[in-house]
Amino acid sequence: MKLFQCGKIGSLKLKNRVIMSPMNVGGNNESDGCLSYRGIDYFVERAKGGVGMVVTGAVRTTRKLERDASTVPLWMLFADHMIHGKWINDLSEKCHDYDTAVCIQLTAGGGRLAGAYAQNHSFAIAPSEVPCFYPPHKNARMMTKEEIKTMVLAFENAARLIKNAGADAIQIHGHQGYLIDQFTTSLWNHRLDEYGGSLENRLRFPKELIEAIKRGAGNDFPVIYRYGLTHYIDGGRTIEEGLEMAKLLESYGVDALDIDSGCYENNYYPHPPTTIPCGSFSYLAEAVKKEVMIPIISSTRIGYPDIAEQIIEARQADFVSLGRPLIADPMWCKKAKDRQLEKIRPCIACHEGCLNRLIHYKRLSCAVNPIAGDEKYLELNKAEIHKNIAIIGGGIAGIVAAITCIERGHSVTLYEQRDELGGNFQLKYIPDFKDDYKRYINYLICRIKRTNVNIILNQKVDADFLRDKFFDKIIVAIGANFRHLEIKGLDTSFLISPFKLYENHLFLERKIIIVGGGLVGVEAAINIARNGGNPIIIEQTSSIASSAYSVNRQHLEVLLKELMIPIYTKAIIQEVCGNTMICKCGEEFVSITFDLVSLCIGMSSNNIGIEHNDNVIVIGDAMVVSNVMNAVWTAYRKCRLI
Repeated sequence: MKLFQCGKIGSLKLKNRVIMSPMNVGGNNESDGCLSYRGIDYFVERAKGGVGMVVTGAVRTTRKLERDASTVPLWMLFADHMIHGKWINDLSEKCHDYDTAVCIQLTAGGGRLAGAYAQNHSFAIAPSEVPCFYPPHKNARMMTKEEIKTMVLAFENAARLIKNAGADAIQIHGHQGYLIDQFTTSLWNHRLDEYGGSLENRLRFPKELIEAIKRGAGNDFPVIYRYGLTHYIDGGRTIEEGLEMAKLLESYGVDALDIDSGCYENNYYPHPPTTIPCGSFSYLAEAVKKEVMIPIISSTRIGYPDIAEQIIEARQADFVSLGRPLIADPMWCKKAKDRQLEKIRPCIACHEGCLNRLIHYKRLSCAVNPIAGDEKYLELNKAEIHKNIAIIGGGIAGIVAAITCIERGHSVTLYEQRDELGGNFQLKYIPDFKDDYKRYINYLICRIKRTNVNIILNQKVDADFLRDKFFDKIIVAIGANFRHLEIKGLDTSFLISPFKLYENHLFLERKIIIVGGGLVGVEAAINIARNGGNPIIIEQTSSIASSAYSVNRQHLEVLLKELMIPIYTKAIIQEVCGNTMICKCGEEFVSITFDLVSLCIGMSSNNIGIEHNDNVIVIGDAMVVSNVMNAVWTAYRKCRLI
């Protein structure tokens, strides 16, 4: 595979074309701005897996801007003091053991993305006086020339520290609407001095940062610039301007360009959910590659080796940058190189274990890989005492539990009452626009079939069934079922199970009312619309898909709008007359005709009457109705201790 041929960025030779994307590790950073040993273990695990280079999350270079002495760094890394050389050195030496290069990403700060504390204390700065993105939406003040000089000097000092500590490259974070990106974009940069106006002037700040890094680390020290070729918003950067920017950055001496897209206004571009197909953004890198001579890195939503190889093979880019797929499976590179593609644990692009944890200051991890970010403590070891274990339920929680127990060295029998594994995530229930989930279920099924787990299908289990069988532990993973709702006047012949809405049948323009605008109902509506039906969503609250992570919900709203799916929020069902549903929406009454009605109003845990005691463990939705992450984490974390 060309993906695993050597490549060069400036003077730096990489063993392959796979780069680990920059991602903050949250709670794995120390309060002094150093990366914790747990955080170092996380990166080193990806180095063991064969990645060519790891790029850290954003590293700040000064505390003189955007903060005061009382501000705690929380989950930010720093390189503004000699003490920070220790984490950079430790990370570099350990990754070098596996011939993996280390790149430190430097940021100038958040700018208009400052939070409430910075806004309320006048620490929010930007190229110009512009409103901040987050509430309370106060204006960020214009950065002074003296402050620009302070930042430039800080980059020079940080570059010197980084090189002396043993890292191999520096990446400038000029992406996603952060401070550097704001300087380069006329939407946010209204300056009238030499740092505003023309594109060349707007690029003066990053140009000075590039020059500062070269002064601090040397002219031959590789510098990568990461930015969005386009923001996809009115007034933001266009592709045409992004291409001009690439040529200017090359002339300023950067050694490679890492191409992404989007900003916080449409965060589903830089952080795409599963509803955006893999490979969707490689055309952006390809456009830049035609304009410059330096290496190009294609970022975002690559996911799988066949897509990555296609990008390199077609010369759309020289390198690919993978983020969440390497969190989900740190051995991605080794498995891809050995063509063991079915053994790669797919990222499901849910954001629950990564971004959603970061906003609560927890350590970065992964919904499908709970070990991520805590590799030492959560390492799976052989059990000291062999046990005979029964697992009831062949959904995600049950399969993960079975695999975990068998790898601990136990004997495992898994009972599933249906004729196939997957539970509520059977392949027939997963719509085409959630391909990652299909791949993940296939991965789990293939993995459990490679073990010695005794799988018994079409077997309903209850307390009587288990009474004459000896098991040391019984793991209850029986999932949940959809709740029912009594609707006055509704003939049950009109009801259709939510599961049926996912089986991709042609709906032949039938009008189907979805009662419940949660994640299940919204995805069902999208699936119906894409298969010829006319869905209508009725939700009693003011929001839809409220349980989904914000980025995922944002893109679902885009799809709902594109498909022109009617949505009634704050809607209370009054009654049904024949095939007409009458709802009260605020002060108005609305009559909606339909062919079918589906109740997507949430789920309740199943119960099969097994008494809970020290020998019974309940996991997944059977414990508390939640999501894939809850199923995987409860299964793994409980079963690793049996």
